[in-house]
Amino acid sequence: MNTTTADWQGQAVAGLSQLTPDAMPAMELLYLDGLAVHLLGPDAPAPPYTIEHGATIASLLLRALADAPVVELDLEPGDTDGATATARAAIVDGAHRLARSGGLGAQRLVKRFLPAAVGELEQHKEGPEAQVRSLFYYGLLAIASGPENQTNAETSDGVLASFRAWDERIGAGFVPPWRIIDQESTPA
Repeated sequence: MNTTTADWQGQAVAGLSQLTPDAMPAMELLYLDGLAVHLLGPDAPAPPYTIEHGATIASLLLRALADAPVVELDLEPGDTDGATATARAAIVDGAHRLARSGGLGAQRLVKRFLPAAVGELEQHKEGPEAQVRSLFYYGLLAIASGPENQTNAETSDGVLASFRAWDERIGAGFVPPWRIIDQESTPA
């Protein structure tokens, strides 16, 4: 989602309004992958963390929302206990409620999430893996809470269950499809 200052709200509202339960696994993985690349990669930000660092994290969240409808996954984490499905439904509902407020809903989401993102970066500055987990959690909860900024323990538990499922799957060797390099088309 490459946006200018003038159109970021429109892109954010489109992403929020287009989010569906079927697109949630892709949205989660896109956001998680973006966080991991940014926070665990060679150009990872270093403290002290500023609002610009938080804005980058918010941009990753909005990009995942915008791109999720066009990403198809063959493999997604299970939600056998129902917690993940419940959380995904709450996130979609919160996204749609934010989208109904138009640009104000997008602003509300970002204004709520920015200070939390900076705070989580700072709180977990000794462990980038903890930053990834915490920012995944708070980003999805910020969406689920909708314009009212209210969520519940069941949604919170489901977001953590989703993170654990993705973490386990990635730890077992799962690679997001956009990270797979076709060996036949690479030069020798």
